[in-house]
Amino acid sequence: MSAALQSQAPEPADFRKAMGSFAAGVTVVTACHEGRLVGTTVSAFSSVSMDPPLVMVCLKRDSRTLAAVKPAQRFCVNILAREQGDLAYRFAKSGADDRFALTAVEAGVCGAPLLAGAVAAVECALHAVHDGGDHEILVGRVLRVTTDETKAPLVYVRGGFLDT
Repeated sequence: MSAALQSQAPEPADFRKAMGSFAAGVTVVTACHEGRLVGTTVSAFSSVSMDPPLVMVCLKRDSRTLAAVKPAQRFCVNILAREQGDLAYRFAKSGADDRFALTAVEAGVCGAPLLAGAVAAVECALHAVHDGGDHEILVGRVLRVTTDETKAPLVYVRGGFLDT
């Protein structure tokens, strides 16, 4: 291996800046465990497989949402619409007691909350969990999807929402 490839890991600020240059959709991952609704804003979301239908999301190890998804074995990825930036910020706030107080929801087939006005909802059963450093990578087997093609998705890049 060349000396250039053996360099030190990047500084965290440099790594964050580089990763922030990649535009990402904005989602809120929700779950319900023992009657308690939880949710958090996530941009690390992707399809994994068409057959079987699988998706992945990355959640911080100390996330209350992760702590609920594991025993519930179900979650929903709500893909936010362009006009739902307020929801993205609300669900991103650490320690917010009732993120659902001002949010219209309905229970999905898997029991996880579906957020009203989202572009799509991807309801999942937990398929696998993998180590991801300070996050855990959840792979979900898709049980049901709903979409609203009349809405544009919310996109995040370089620390803010993209106006499209």
